Amino acid sequence: MAASIRSRIVFTLVSALIVAGLVASWATYHSTRSELSGLFDEQLRHTALELIERGDNDIKHTILVGQSPEMRFLVQIYDASTNRVYLSRRTDALPLAESVGFSDIKDEAGTEWRQFTATVGTKIVQVAQPMDVRDRLAVSSAMNIVQPMFILIPFLAIAIWFVIVQALQPLNRTARAVAKRSPSSMTPIDTEGLPYELKSLVDAINSLMRRLGDSLSAQQRFASDAAHELRTPLAAIKLQAQLLSRAKDPETRAKYASRLQEGVARATRLVQQLLTIARLDPDAHDKPMSEFNLAAVAQASVEELSVSAEAKGITLTHNCTDVTMLGMKDAIGLMITNLTDNAIRYTPEGGRIEVAVRDDGDCHAVITVTDNGPGIAPEERTRVFERFYRALGTKVSGTGLGLAIVSRIVQMHNGTITINDGFVRPPHDGEPEGFGAQFLVRIPLCPAANQAAKL
Repeated sequence: MAASIRSRIVFTLVSALIVAGLVASWATYHSTRSELSGLFDEQLRHTALELIERGDNDIKHTILVGQSPEMRFLVQIYDASTNRVYLSRRTDALPLAESVGFSDIKDEAGTEWRQFTATVGTKIVQVAQPMDVRDRLAVSSAMNIVQPMFILIPFLAIAIWFVIVQALQPLNRTARAVAKRSPSSMTPIDTEGLPYELKSLVDAINSLMRRLGDSLSAQQRFASDAAHELRTPLAAIKLQAQLLSRAKDPETRAKYASRLQEGVARATRLVQQLLTIARLDPDAHDKPMSEFNLAAVAQASVEELSVSAEAKGITLTHNCTDVTMLGMKDAIGLMITNLTDNAIRYTPEGGRIEVAVRDDGDCHAVITVTDNGPGIAPEERTRVFERFYRALGTKVSGTGLGLAIVSRIVQMHNGTITINDGFVRPPHDGEPEGFGAQFLVRIPLCPAANQAAKL
């Protein structure tokens, strides 16, 4: 089970206090021991020099100023002329020093001593002190300094716990408020009175909920529109199937069978378009981007639709220059195919359609699909990219999703799409001269722009 943030913070701070106390104790001990060693060394030297000045060998009952029994100083005088050793108290004699000044020695019992040695005539004066006395005094002094800190640590831990509990109350309130919300609620979380750090998190959650709300609304509209659009071809298929089952003569059966096939084809196309746009709807962050030749993709789309164009007597041409771009190759191919297929549907028999690809010299690929069909009224040019929208008065069958798919692919590549007037349409069967439509797509080619398209 994962530990709470509160427990982690308290544990970390209390551990830091304990470690700081231990480090302070160690540093205080060594600092105190060093200072005491200097002080005691000076006392050893002072005692030895004072004894030399007095010139007295009988030191058993001598009391030197500045000494106390707890310090356990030992004075030893060796007189080489008489080969006698004089000690300040009853104990084993120390080993004779090999040199004057300060030195560390160990007696026969294994006790370590710090001593100062001085000589005068035939006398060797040694003033020594056990090392454990110095260590004990250093530990005692260090404990007197750090002991209050260790006593305060439990109280500091309680204070830290209380402060952290109070500081995390806004987080707990926010968590409870989120837990009480219904799964479908996208209302922003109230940020009033929240600390800056928590407010930033809640603002990010609110932003995410807004995007989720927009996405959910779009999906609900899409599902509703899709159900509505599928109802018509399915009802037609059902009706044609019923009529086919009732038909008596072969001619009637053939007619209803043909209509049934048309209805199935239309429903199949609608389902394919729905599946395509559903795949394109999620964020394109994880979509694979690769370099490819845009002209080759456009030419492949033209060749794929050339049969449909020839069936209507439409001249379908391409004017493509080599352009290498970074993007989703299959999606770009689908975009050009949908634009071209849309032009074939709305261009009258004997018309012209041209697919062109070029580099505009400003780090953008330009794709145009131009026809000399009836054109698109200016007031409808922004609505034709809406899902299931079809211009009023049109007699051309379709799903109303082709241009919506095109718009989504353009957005995924951080591009733009506009509709302009196309080829001049000559008079036909008494109709006046007019203009067709041109779909113009601009997609960035520069690395920085393409990187922005993927983010």
